[in-house]
Amino acid sequence: MTPNPCPDLEVLFTELEAGKGPALDHAATCPLCSAVLEEHRQLEKDLYRLADPLPPPTLVANVMARVATEPTPLRRELWAGIPILAASLLVGLGLLITNDRALSRLGSALAALFTDGRVLLQGLSSGANAIWNTAAAPVAGILVLLLIVSLSGLKRLVGDGPNPSQA
Repeated sequence: MTPNPCPDLEVLFTELEAGKGPALDHAATCPLCSAVLEEHRQLEKDLYRLADPLPPPTLVANVMARVATEPTPLRRELWAGIPILAASLLVGLGLLITNDRALSRLGSALAALFTDGRVLLQGLSSGANAIWNTAAAPVAGILVLLLIVSLSGLKRLVGDGPNPSQA
């Protein structure tokens, strides 16, 4: 009797995928075919190890938490704000120059400020004197409260910014 010849590799792998067949029965007894199947299993296992794993589901939340803890560099904010300020000033100046009525009103207001500026300053000064002389303690308290609220608001906006020596 002639021994069973080894099946074609394509047939062997097709039956391996199906899970049954005469070629697999032959591979169970043939050392050469079982070595080929074992090598195939090892290669498949190595390929699965090389595949990129999926990121964990909390990746975005973790990254956003780390980004939130990192302070934004002050220079980046400054360099982002300067073009915005310049563009808005240029648009406002352009609208002012192209509109004759707005330009004449601005000129009239500036002329009135220069001619009546002394009277305005005297009025503000006498009003401040009158308020200070009649209610100095409440005015001082309100001014201190306003200063504290403004400074705490600025501190909250800045967060953990650089020290004045580092700025």
